Amino acid sequence: MKDQTFEIKVGDLLNQVAVDEMTFENKKTNLIPNLNEDWISGKIRLSWIDDENVLVEIEELECALNETCDYCTKPFKRKIEIQWYSSRFTLNKEEINYANDEVLFFIDEKTATINIEEMIYQAVELETPFVLYCPDCAKKHENMAEDEIDESDFDLGWEWWNIVFHK
Repeated sequence: MKDQTFEIKVGDLLNQVAVDEMTFENKKTNLIPNLNEDWISGKIRLSWIDDENVLVEIEELECALNETCDYCTKPFKRKIEIQWYSSRFTLNKEEINYANDEVLFFIDEKTATINIEEMIYQAVELETPFVLYCPDCAKKHENMAEDEIDESDFDLGWEWWNIVFHK
């Protein structure tokens, strides 16, 4: 069975200005049920911000998902490569600012650990397109879209976008 622990001790990092780097390979998470047997691999950089905050950067995250094409319904493997994704982990539970777009994660005060599993899940989900096409259907739709575009359609203004405004 693959190691499913995404917990990292950060207690020492909170007490000094420091940066720590590590790699992880073949990690599995139940948050991504369609994760391929290639699991998840990547690099992590932990940076001290202050006595209550740590910046976590994920680099070169790689995984593959078992997907189903939304067009032809055939199963296919979708490879994901994320070059960089970051989030801040904090001890201060009162710091949540809903007006800010920043997503905060929390440091466990008792164990001085962070769990980056949810962060990895969010990074992978952000790479999910609205419509999933297998490679064959993606090529078909790419070619079809290029063939169907008529430059004279652009002269129609708003009507080209399937919205017609009437006075």
